[in-house]
Amino acid sequence: MRKIGVILCCFLLVSCEFFTSKKETKEAIVERERKSINWNDVDQYPLFETCDETASRNEQIACFQETFTAHFLATLADNHLVSHTHLHDTINVHLLIGKEGHVTILQIKKNKKVAKEIPEIDTLIANSVETLPRVYPALKRNIPVNMKIQLPIIIKVE
Repeated sequence: MRKIGVILCCFLLVSCEFFTSKKETKEAIVERERKSINWNDVDQYPLFETCDETASRNEQIACFQETFTAHFLATLADNHLVSHTHLHDTINVHLLIGKEGHVTILQIKKNKKVAKEIPEIDTLIANSVETLPRVYPALKRNIPVNMKIQLPIIIKVE
């Protein structure tokens, strides 16, 4: 009987771990959620007031690009640019849209021929960005976030 009591006592000491609840710590939950988020993608693309926020992501991207391009073309139309050679090239404008909606030019990539023929192109792009209509920032889990965007501008002069 004493042998059974010792075995029962040992069983109770070992089995205590079976009755404790396995609680997940806050840190573990946060870490698991952090790993599940795709940090290279946003839920909602930056938008202008004229864009539909309920549209699909691809439609939002297209609306943003079309609105930016139309605004840029309107800015160019106000200036009379002269080129002495034929140009057909792409200028890549790298923008940062801040979580407050501010648009900042990070970089303008163009080839030397465009820079030589249209030396004021950087100023025109900067003026166009400064006069953009209000931009609503990108959203990730309904939180405004910074987003880098690259917009190509095709220059074609014949």
